[in-house]
Amino acid sequence: MFTSPCFEAGATYTRAELKERFNITDQTLYTGIFRPAGYDSIWLFVTERKTADMTAYTDWLDGNILYWDGQTSGRNDKSIIEHERIGQELLLFYRANKVEYPGGGFRYEGRFRYSSHTGANPTHFILQRKLT
Repeated sequence: MFTSPCFEAGATYTRAELKERFNITDQTLYTGIFRPAGYDSIWLFVTERKTADMTAYTDWLDGNILYWDGQTSGRNDKSIIEHERIGQELLLFYRANKVEYPGGGFRYEGRFRYSSHTGANPTHFILQRKLT
């Protein structure tokens, strides 16, 4: 089951709201990649301009293309690359900076799909917005 029907494109969501709405107790919600239990969804939380306390990944959304650095450990790279094959959806929650939206919220950008990648630790991904 996918979580995408639960969200409205362009709406903002905080992690606290998501935690309550989906009864999340897993602290990995506060990382950049999260898989809600019982769903076939991978949530990507992306902040374009990082603060000093955040890892300096290079991430930006350019229209329908997301240029995104995976986690330094690379432990989730395979699931991002193979998400469609294994029946999972990628959902993007995006913000320009940590204080762009109240409560540290993110704008829900919709479903994305893997397009390509280069490098490692971190892997540099290109993801494309799914328009249908």
